[in-house]
Amino acid sequence: MVMTTVPALLLTALLGASPAAPAKKPSFRVDYEDTTRPELAPLAAKMKERHVLEAAAEMLNALKLPRQLTLKAASCGESNAWYDNETDVITFCYELVADFVKSAAKSERFRLTPEQAIIGPFLFIVLHETSHAVFAVLAVPILGREEDAADQVATFGAIRIGGDFAERMLRATAFMYDQDSSARKPGEDDFADVHGLDRQRYYNVLCLAWGSDPTKFAFAKELGKLPDERAEGCADEFNQVRYAVETLIRKHVDQKEVARIRAKASRTKFAK
Repeated sequence: MVMTTVPALLLTALLGASPAAPAKKPSFRVDYEDTTRPELAPLAAKMKERHVLEAAAEMLNALKLPRQLTLKAASCGESNAWYDNETDVITFCYELVADFVKSAAKSERFRLTPEQAIIGPFLFIVLHETSHAVFAVLAVPILGREEDAADQVATFGAIRIGGDFAERMLRATAFMYDQDSSARKPGEDDFADVHGLDRQRYYNVLCLAWGSDPTKFAFAKELGKLPDERAEGCADEFNQVRYAVETLIRKHVDQKEVARIRAKASRTKFAK
């Protein structure tokens, strides 16, 4: 029952209403691929029916990019999402959303509703993969691993939405990484991977949230157990990310659109 209603919840969380008419030159378009997997068909149908990707595209259209990107939902044979810089397509696998549904039953530890535990990670992945696209399309210089930078920009974007919406989103993101890190013991392939370890990504999100506002994001220490030794430098870590985003990316963001998105987000059920 939960799986068939997830897209409607995502839509409400993103914008609080049905998507408005697109801008004349939107930065994003959407594409839904059909799935032949019976267990994913209800989810795929509801995502298309409820215009989940359209809602995400409207939110992301605050970005003003020199070429159009595509948000695509597809059955991939794995739980994943990625950006292809040759086709400018960001793919979200139905399997990934299905995994969020499965893990949502364990969200009580982070004081999240099952719906928040599904919506929050999905929104973070949207911002993370879009960050990869922004790096490529705008030729943004990156020091360090690109996956770390994408997490940082996604976390910063969530923080900039503001209010309880941002708090729920990043708390749910921490829940996602907590679940991922508990699923199995890392091996050599994980240490060699371009992504940080899930437990490292967990603490990185907590640190940036805490560093931006220890009061608003008190969950980082109360629930997330962010160590004092790391917390001491989190304000500096946040300011470093803020400086980079404001220097390299901010001029490509429509601030009036950001204000509209922020106002709508504050009224959604997700933010309660």
